[in-house]
Amino acid sequence: MLTDDLLNQLCFKGEGSDLDYKAERYPFSGATDEAKAELLKDILAMANAHRNGTAYILIGFKENPPHPAAAVGVPTEGAIDDSRIQQFVNEKLESKLDFRYEERMFKGRHIAVISIPKQPRPFYLKKPFANLLKDTVYIRRGSSTGIATPREVAMMGSVNTARPPAKVDLEWRSNNNEPMASAFALAFYEVADDLPDFSSPKKAYDAFDFRSVYIETHEDNRQFWREAAEHLALKSRLVTVRVKVTNYSEFPLTGAKLEVHALDPRSKAVDLDLVSELPKMPVPRWSILRRQMERMSALPNLRSHSSQMKVDSKEGGPVCRIRLGDLLPGESAIADEDLAVLPGMTGPHVLKARLLAQELNPPLTFEHAFEAQGDVAILDVARLRALILQNPQRNAEA
Repeated sequence: MLTDDLLNQLCFKGEGSDLDYKAERYPFSGATDEAKAELLKDILAMANAHRNGTAYILIGFKENPPHPAAAVGVPTEGAIDDSRIQQFVNEKLESKLDFRYEERMFKGRHIAVISIPKQPRPFYLKKPFANLLKDTVYIRRGSSTGIATPREVAMMGSVNTARPPAKVDLEWRSNNNEPMASAFALAFYEVADDLPDFSSPKKAYDAFDFRSVYIETHEDNRQFWREAAEHLALKSRLVTVRVKVTNYSEFPLTGAKLEVHALDPRSKAVDLDLVSELPKMPVPRWSILRRQMERMSALPNLRSHSSQMKVDSKEGGPVCRIRLGDLLPGESAIADEDLAVLPGMTGPHVLKARLLAQELNPPLTFEHAFEAQGDVAILDVARLRALILQNPQRNAEA
């Protein structure tokens, strides 16, 4: 069944090879064969048209360029049952045509819709009906209907022998491999501008007490409050996403690559990063000896994900590019890292993905909508202390 959103989108399109508007319902019950032939011819022409997706005949609509088509409606009396039209059409054709007829309400108007999925063609009559000819392929070209040429019919046959459409499933998951939720309770912190340097209480020295003599082995991380604020501000609005792609096609996908980005309620790009790249919770004090050794011999960066998963902003907003490699029929691939989606405000958000492969033209697209909920607060030292104490692990690290 068509949704109101899809009908609204169709109203913004002009008539063409995949869309036709009819202000009035087709004559059917009690109509002459000549009147019914108009319905049959339009369905055949749409079924035989060259197009990429489902074709629609919207009944009870009037084209109104340059404005969207208007729903004018048809009388509720005389509604036609889908089964009757199915029988009427398919008993006259050489091969079965898959289509759907439905009547429903839209914007307070009674309307009807004929949906014709893309399928192997041509379709034609096995015997004459009214003014329609046997073995004649009627086709819609743009907004007009005609008879297909032998070359057009031959091209239809060649398309039927082409590779079947790709069947790919993309699963949006959380970091525990559960299906991704549709709503998240987050916190949006604004870091205070006046966070002080961190300093810990120093042990007083008493010249008459030998127990007060000690060697200083640790020093304060003076940036601790600022580093902790950066970590917690990101952690509080983190939505962790893991993606899994499964190839259900009859053929392999070569060099599969996934591109993921997110949009906020203003249709602006949302910050993205890899979870492993987010700043870690800092420590307030560190070993002087260990820190000196780390400075003297910096460890090499041994990241293994760099060639498979990367976030960049080359196209104006953050995009995560995930290289999945070749996917055999029935094979699945899971991104080797978790993606950090970082909403900056409350409201509806949407994740968008584009799957590219040598066999996919055009690329496949996927979406997942979710709601970000939460309040805005100032992240000062007092709140930082409270947040750190709430988490024993963070407290131990500190």
